[in-house]
Amino acid sequence: RLYDKLYPASTTKLMTAYLALKYGKLEDMVTVTDSVTGFAIDEVVCGLYPGGQVKLYDLLCGLLLKSGNDCGVAIAEYISGSVEAFAELMNEEAKELGATGTHFVNPHGLHEDDHYTTAYDLYLIFNAAVQNDHFVKLISTKKYDASYMDASGAPVNVTWFNTNGYLKGT
Repeated sequence: RLYDKLYPASTTKLMTAYLALKYGKLEDMVTVTDSVTGFAIDEVVCGLYPGGQVKLYDLLCGLLLKSGNDCGVAIAEYISGSVEAFAELMNEEAKELGATGTHFVNPHGLHEDDHYTTAYDLYLIFNAAVQNDHFVKLISTKKYDASYMDASGAPVNVTWFNTNGYLKGT
């Protein structure tokens, strides 16, 4: 069971956050592109719009607290230029961590047949991520007040609550 192939869903975001923290700068402003749109009504998003300016730190909060798929796409494009290039980086890093039963195709975990991992590989990825103090702080945060600019330059203020049932005590 430890090495059985499974679909990681939002646990994919662990690798996305790991790479954002490894290759990004938390204070960098990220310009949101059209790629953050087009999610289905039942897929979790943080409400980013093309042309918006969001700090990487805020994107990480949206990714890890609210599980925002749009934040994952924005991070992928910031780090690698495209979701496809970021998925390649995810796969390279997974192999470097010893996660050889894993193959990523997106930064958020929405189902695709060729997007999979194992329980053991998730352990390896999580273990690498928790070595970063910023990651530990982020996953321990119960709520975060984000502030960013929309495409017109107007401020957007929103509060994201952590959806982790263990952290919430549920």
